[in-house]
Formats: sequence, C-alpha cells, structure tokens
Amino acid sequence: MSFPVVKSAVVGWVRGLWGDRAWVWVVRVWWAALPFTAGPVLADGLHETSAAWRSTASVGLWVLWAGVLVGSLLIHPVTLVLVRLALPAAVAALLWAGRGDADWGEVALVAAITSGVAAVSLSASVGQVFVNGISYGDEIRLLLRPSALLLAGPLPATAAIAVGGTVSGPLLLAAEQWVLGAVITAAGGALAVFGTRSLYSLTRRWLVFVPAGVVLHDHLAVQDPVLLRRRAVAGFGPARQGSEAMDLTQGAAGLIMELTTNQPVTLSPPIRRQGSPEEVQASGILIAPTRPGFAVTLARQRQLIS
Repeated sequence: MSFPVVKSAVVGWVRGLWGDRAWVWVVRVWWAALPFTAGPVLADGLHETSAAWRSTASVGLWVLWAGVLVGSLLIHPVTLVLVRLALPAAVAALLWAGRGDADWGEVALVAAITSGVAAVSLSASVGQVFVNGISYGDEIRLLLRPSALLLAGPLPATAAIAVGGTVSGPLLLAAEQWVLGAVITAAGGALAVFGTRSLYSLTRRWLVFVPAGVVLHDHLAVQDPVLLRRRAVAGFGPARQGSEAMDLTQGAAGLIMELTTNQPVTLSPPIRRQGSPEEVQASGILIAPTRPGFAVTLARQRQLIS
C-alpha cells in the first residue's frame, strides 16, 4: 500500500472520529507542553545573557505562552492569527537558544516537532475551526486561499515583522540600548499592529454556505458580500479550461473552483477607478476555497448541486 493511500486513510479516520477539532487539540496540547519540552533549551540559551535581558525575555516568554494557550481555547479568527504567529516564533526562539554549546540533538528534535505543529496550525482544517467560531446558526465558513504571490514572500515577511516588532524593543531596552530601544519599541509596535491587522484581514475572506444558498464574503474581490440563492446556482466544481467566468481568486494557486449561475449576478468591485463601472455582471465566478473537495460536498449536502 502506497504512502498517499495510507496518509489519506489515516486523515480520513481522524476526521471521522474527532473531526477537524482533533488537529486543533494537537496544537493546544503541544503548546501546553512547551514549558516542559522547549523550556530547558530556552533556559540554557538565556543562561549566557545578562540578568536584565534574561529576566525580560523570561517574563515575555511566559506571557506569550499563557496568552497563546488561552487564545487557542477561544475559537475566533483573531486567535487563529495569534496561534499561527506564535508557533513559528517558538521555532525561531529554539534555534536561537541552540547556539553555542547546546545539545543540538535535543534542539533539533523539539524544533522539528514544533515546526510540524506549526504546519498543522496553518492547515485548512484548523483554519476552518477557528473562523467558524463566529459563524451564525446553520452556516459553514470556508477560508479562501490568499494570493500565491503573497505566500511567496510578503506574508512570511509580515508575520516576521509583527513578531519582531513586538519583542525587539523591550529586549533592546533590557540591554540598556535606551535610544535605539525606545525608537524600535515605538516603530516596532506600530509595525506589529499593522502587520497583525493585515494578517487578520485574510482570515475574513470566506465562502459561506448558508440555508438560503452560498455567500462570497471577500473584501479583496467584492465590495459587499454576494448571496447566491440556491435556485440561482447552476453548477459548482473545478474550473473549466478557458472558462470565461470572472476571476475572483486574487491569484491563488492550487485547484480553482467555478461557480456558475442561471442568470447574471451583480458584483461591486472593492476599488472603483475613474472610468471603471461601479457594478459588473457575471454568470460565473472563479474562487479558491482552502478545501475545494469539502466545498463540493457541502454544496451537494445543501442541495446547491446534484
């Protein structure tokens, strides 16, 4: 039996037994265990620093750990951003602590497991659980994939700036770099707020299945959410080659889905330029949900398609 078949069977078994929340609990349990797994490594790394720097870093690490632990228990798009920032930051901290005379076997093991859990936190399953923490009634929200261009650089850079802007200022002040520390604290704090808000905005791009039909909620593609009622949906599936449907994917990579309608639907672009129409008509749209197969399953369950 091939590895993909085994992997598919295992993933299907986990989802069937616990659902997507099983992956959320993987993240929660490992984060809760970090003081016992990563704590000794970080303590060794801080041992060679000054007392003020060590105390500041230690307090910051404990505050971060407690805040993320509580946040992981609160299902909301805001806490999804927090978790997805914290786990990669923990990997970076472990690698920093592993410099010098550290036991690199221990560092590599803890960092590798933490990296794996960080990858789980970035998965579509975990994302769906968190964004549905603010759903209403009988609706299911699926995140839309961001632009491939953003994933290639700007998004990781924004995440690094958000984390670095938060921690660098206090650490510089602890190192008695008063002027530079004050400047970085102010500037870094502003950059952290801007970066976090930018990342949060991406968690509010959804394809929402509601009792009346399906809603496209994407501030980057349309100015206002668009409701496509059940009777208006003609088809939903992988995009056809050469399709003339309006592309609302924002340049996302991966499988693109095409949603066609029985009659033209009115869309309002988010940015109106001089000479451009305020509204456009389309009989089909291209979208990029994070879980296209599950989206088709939901469309069938909601009787949007046969």
